[in-house]
Amino acid sequence: MPLPLVERIINQTYCRTISPQVQLLKQYENGTDNVYGELLPRFAHDVFFETELRSDQVFVDLGSGVGNVVLQAALETGCEAWGIEQMANPARLGAAQLTEFEARCKRWSLMPGKVTLLQGDFLVSEEIDKVLKRADVVLVNNQAFTPALNEKLMLKFLDLKEGARIVSLKSFVPEKWEIKARSLDDVRNVLSVRRKAYGTRSVSWTDEAGDWFVAVKDSRNLEAFQRKMMKRGGN
Repeated sequence: MPLPLVERIINQTYCRTISPQVQLLKQYENGTDNVYGELLPRFAHDVFFETELRSDQVFVDLGSGVGNVVLQAALETGCEAWGIEQMANPARLGAAQLTEFEARCKRWSLMPGKVTLLQGDFLVSEEIDKVLKRADVVLVNNQAFTPALNEKLMLKFLDLKEGARIVSLKSFVPEKWEIKARSLDDVRNVLSVRRKAYGTRSVSWTDEAGDWFVAVKDSRNLEAFQRKMMKRGGN
């Protein structure tokens, strides 16, 4: 679907449901994992393009806020789109936004992909665990996540299928990461990361440009390393 039309519907939905209560989104504690921020529509569009998200695929947003990107994914690409948000205010507003979104799509005679928005902790949600096994693209706005949460989150990626893409604002893999014999079980060994750049006015918390990352689950490097180890052992 053309981006201008997508933006029009997403913005109308947001203005109708979120804008009148936007002050509720500012009720969080700085320095914690629960800090609110949004990816804006043109940035989300770039994410879908770079990850080649299609209508027959599954998109999951871990920490989905009011569901903006989830709704846009379903509308723009027709994919099955999931989101989960722990904070009560954004989750409640997200549910209201989904109701308005579905009504507007019906009015426009549009059929977006199926959308599911949950309230809960993505670290312990059994429903999200099941969906992640089918996911093709996983979005994590981890800009303000603590290192401890990022470490716990990476364990979830072990269940992703080969070729699944993980989009994040901070890389889960250090720039000079190397596979080593003493840490073969580390999930970072099966993540191949590309750095991308977003332009100005792409996120809600700053007007400045910045970086984002696409990690692809790809076990080939680890498998090659293991074969090399076995060959050395055999010699």
